Amino acid sequence: MGTLVLDIETASPFEEPPEGPNDTEYFELFAFGLAYVDDLNDHPETEVLFRQGGWDDVFTTQLFERLLDWCNQRDIDRLLTYNGAWFDAKHLLNWAGELNATTDTELYERTAALFKNHIDVALAAADEYADELWDDQHILPDWKAYDLTGIDNDSFWYDDYQFPDSYLDGVDGKAMQGKHIGQVIGERYVDNVTTGLEATSVHTELTRLLEDYCTSDVADLIDLYSALGGPTLDDTYPRPPNSIN
Repeated sequence: MGTLVLDIETASPFEEPPEGPNDTEYFELFAFGLAYVDDLNDHPETEVLFRQGGWDDVFTTQLFERLLDWCNQRDIDRLLTYNGAWFDAKHLLNWAGELNATTDTELYERTAALFKNHIDVALAAADEYADELWDDQHILPDWKAYDLTGIDNDSFWYDDYQFPDSYLDGVDGKAMQGKHIGQVIGERYVDNVTTGLEATSVHTELTRLLEDYCTSDVADLIDLYSALGGPTLDDTYPRPPNSIN
């Protein structure tokens, strides 16, 4: 039974999202982290797909098409996300719906089909470790879920990569986090692409860091899914497109 793991990375180049609301208008699609296995015991096949241009809709459409082409080459029976019902699926379906109005690609229908058998592993982790949730939490941070299940989900430290001294100004931490991509790094990557700096050593290093981070997230989610019950979760935590809002 083929299993796909999908994780989106976003940037907010035009306006920082406020605390709390999760409105699509504040986010732009930057990258997909993908993992696939035919069997849950297999070593996953992974891929990271980056935006290949600026923030115009044409480049969002191209990134969707590359995702769908990649998925069409595999026999996918279930899709796993971590908190995808709240974030990944919501924004992807919103973007696809908007693009449907300006393209002839049926992006919404094709994207929704990916989520037909969608399992949100974050919901299973929240139930399994309910005593670990704070009063205002609905799900656990993924790093905590990995820690509680004994899965070694690597951190990626900026000092292990070669960047000029001021290159990471604006990043508030020593290890990469998703919020860093949203606040600084995603926009910096796209700026490099649009200004012709893709061949530089610093962009190559930035790409390597992003690939390491995104790959770890999706590959390890297969282990987390298995540790929490594997296919026994499929009937309890399905979040198909019509349940996303």
